[in-house]
Amino acid sequence: MKTFPIALQAHLDGSGTTLATCMRIVRRDGTVYGFTNHDRRLLIDGLDYYPEASFNPTDIASRSNLDTDNVELEGLLSSANITEDDIRAGYWNAAPYRLFQVNWKDLTQGQKKDRAGRLAQIIVNRSTFVAELLGVMEAYTSSVGEFTSPDCRANLGDERCKVDLTPFTFASTIDTASNTRYAVTDAARGEADDFFTNGTITITFAGGDLAFDVKSFSGGTFVVKQPIPFDATGLPYVAVAGCDKKRETCRDRFSNIANMRAEPWLRGQDVAVQVARHQ
Repeated sequence: MKTFPIALQAHLDGSGTTLATCMRIVRRDGTVYGFTNHDRRLLIDGLDYYPEASFNPTDIASRSNLDTDNVELEGLLSSANITEDDIRAGYWNAAPYRLFQVNWKDLTQGQKKDRAGRLAQIIVNRSTFVAELLGVMEAYTSSVGEFTSPDCRANLGDERCKVDLTPFTFASTIDTASNTRYAVTDAARGEADDFFTNGTITITFAGGDLAFDVKSFSGGTFVVKQPIPFDATGLPYVAVAGCDKKRETCRDRFSNIANMRAEPWLRGQDVAVQVARHQ
């Protein structure tokens, strides 16, 4: 059950209301932003909430069960704080948010708290963006425990894998970047094809480091899964080898078969459901 400040509840019980919706977001780099659908800037708890993003959240519905209570938010790419490059670069991914309403005529009445959680998928259109706002109940949809699998469930270099990534980490400079923003090339790379596939490449831009998952690697060209938001030509990078989580790769490339988290010899469900038959 939600509780409101007494003064704000009295305002809501009146014949007319002057409510404004506000959203506080902490971006991945730690910067705190405030936005409001009101037509003027609001100063709340020491943070300025700006109307320039022109955002509009969908209706919010709460349930008594454990269903997720996701909300979508649509806004304009008209703010200096919300740019297409920053969204594509992932600066807003999984950013914690808090959505609430205030009486813009009297901010001392307190806040009507509507929703809190994290940002999920953000879709960029020509001049707008649509962000999915995940509620706190989203955490209860995550699986607890592990299923058996023929492929390794550990991530290369984590505490379960235990591979030392130092010999598999390489730093250099990008020669060229494709116009599609999905590929960069370093002609000096002499590793075999697919050596960096499923690995990462971290590029150092003026605004900081951005990491990208490598979809494929061949002839010194890295093809990444997410678009690179800036021209990466001539920029330094650090690349880490990839692992396809297969038994042969774990054994031959990393000599780490003792720590592999997989069951490649375990029979599948197709064998379990077979009826008895003559050999």
